[in-house]
Amino acid sequence: MAKKAAAGPSKSEVIRKYKADHPELGPTAIAEALTKEGHKVSPAFVSTILSNAKKGAKAGAAPKAKRGRKPGSGKKAAAGPAAGDSSLDTLIAAKKLADQMGGIAKAKAALDTLAKLLG
Repeated sequence: MAKKAAAGPSKSEVIRKYKADHPELGPTAIAEALTKEGHKVSPAFVSTILSNAKKGAKAGAAPKAKRGRKPGSGKKAAAGPAAGDSSLDTLIAAKKLADQMGGIAKAKAALDTLAKLLG
């Protein structure tokens, strides 16, 4: 069975109204006063409600961009060997490249630089 709607204002509304009536009080004092009035709220809850109220009160502010990665911004998968190549042929070609570049470290650095230029 669904819960019945609570009679009267919500805790959030009570917190916002109390803060409007007592702007000098902080979250701890507001939580203590409201608890004495019979509204069980923690200072952390009061702080969250007041913080969210400030965010919503900014008139004309553009909405914040969503966080997270942009599509396609991650590392691209390395291309595997061509369909006709065997892994042995690929390893031999990689060995020749490393020898031409003066070692594996130098070849890796050159490939990393190339990937940055192309990517």
